[in-house]
Amino acid sequence: MALAPPLDHLPLARDGQRPGLGATLENPWSEMAPAVVLVSAVLEASAADIGWLAWLDGSEPTVVRREALSPVEPTLIAEFPEPPEHPMVIHGGARHDAWGLWCQGRGIRSCVVVPILARGKIIGTLGLASSSAGSVDHEDARQLELVSSSAVHARTYQARLAGQRRLFQEVSRTLENALALDRAIRQPPTYQEIARSISHAIDSTFCLIAIRDSEGALTLRATAGHRPPRRSGVTSWPLTKLPGCAQALRERRAIVLTFSHHDLPHAPERRALFGPTTRVGLILPFFAGPRTQGVLIVGEERRTRCQPVSPERVAILELVASRIAHILRISRRLEYERLGERRRQRQLAAERQRLAREVHDGVGQALTAVLVQVRNAMNEGNAAREDLQVLERTATRALDGARALAYGIRHLERGMSALEEARSFAETMLRSVHCRLSWTEERNDLKIASRVLREIAQVIKESITNVARHARATSVRVRVEYPDGRIRVTIRDDGVGFSLHEAGLTSDGLGLVGSAERLARVGGTLDVRSARNGGGTLVLIEARRR
Repeated sequence: MALAPPLDHLPLARDGQRPGLGATLENPWSEMAPAVVLVSAVLEASAADIGWLAWLDGSEPTVVRREALSPVEPTLIAEFPEPPEHPMVIHGGARHDAWGLWCQGRGIRSCVVVPILARGKIIGTLGLASSSAGSVDHEDARQLELVSSSAVHARTYQARLAGQRRLFQEVSRTLENALALDRAIRQPPTYQEIARSISHAIDSTFCLIAIRDSEGALTLRATAGHRPPRRSGVTSWPLTKLPGCAQALRERRAIVLTFSHHDLPHAPERRALFGPTTRVGLILPFFAGPRTQGVLIVGEERRTRCQPVSPERVAILELVASRIAHILRISRRLEYERLGERRRQRQLAAERQRLAREVHDGVGQALTAVLVQVRNAMNEGNAAREDLQVLERTATRALDGARALAYGIRHLERGMSALEEARSFAETMLRSVHCRLSWTEERNDLKIASRVLREIAQVIKESITNVARHARATSVRVRVEYPDGRIRVTIRDDGVGFSLHEAGLTSDGLGLVGSAERLARVGGTLDVRSARNGGGTLVLIEARRR
């Protein structure tokens, strides 16, 4: 039974829960149940102590009380008798039928009971009760009759709302189980991995992924499922011979095929993409760009699952197909970034080699010539030996410095590449969610242990991944500093924030724990500050440089 707190304190409560007397909710207006709203409105317009709405389907009734210390105990308002056929007004102990005895056993002196009708059938009751005689009368009965139809509409709305919530949860669960974006971002999946994940998530007999090539043919890229159709070696077909796939790509909508033994229009489709025992087939197009178009094909053979495909089911599978396109776009973008990074690294290596040659051939050769001349002058006795020794030592040091510089340019400290890789990852990741990145780094000529940089870079990547997945931020600022023998990285976003306690119960909470453990291995610390109030999140990473 759903009990609502007193009207003078808090008019509404969540339907289906049991808060105690005088209980309060954090925000009762955000999750009002329609039944509680209706009963509260009726009770407010009357002089009754308690109002209720009860259904005959076994669901728990909704009870709302007016005062905190009502003589009528709300928890006893249950186990209603059979609904009356007509509105009923009960005063004192005048009636000795089921409703009269029910009132006497609960200290009710005045009561109104109205049946709720739907299509001529009684489906519940709406009532008011008071511990004072004469508090309710026939006028209250007329009011309840007027709002009884609203109770039916409220119940219908509530059922639809519950259905929409279940559908939303199924969509979210299917998308995350089939094609989780965080896994795709970290390691772009193959077509076969995508097909296998989708098959596990939707539990179909089989699913296929086919891509349209530049010549207008459809090429099979992956198959998965309990029993995918066997192929005879042919994996590519002209679209002109697959009318269902051609229609799906042309009209950009799902096509549902129901096969029978005499289904001639779709016979080519059935032979090419489905099996002889397939009963229902779905063709769902996806578009990852002007040059990447394909179809997700789902087939079902089991009789128990061959009822007409519902629009909701088709809509869920269309979302899955659109997620395939999204992941393919991300994978292509990441690959472009990787190619660009490799190209930049090759250009940088070539520039390093050129500078090393310049230093060695220009400065090194000149200093070598000076050193030879100084040694010749010393051997021939043309200068004071002490002066020439000073020149020799200076030239030797200069030559050694030039050689060391040339070697250092060729072999720069590779520990810094970890931060550069983290920055490139952050740029790619945030660009995919339309979020700006501001990266500031102090000039640094100090040596930093490569192990420290490697662990810090991994923590930066984890933090940026969390921002891209959950923060809905428009900008992220990253600052790298080197104070007092340490390295410090500050990551600040302007997203929605989150509850640290709730995050500890999820996989993202495990990511925070893993990041803290990474830093602890190199003597570092992780500090995360956030709240679910839209103030963004601050991540502070700090460790010793050596």
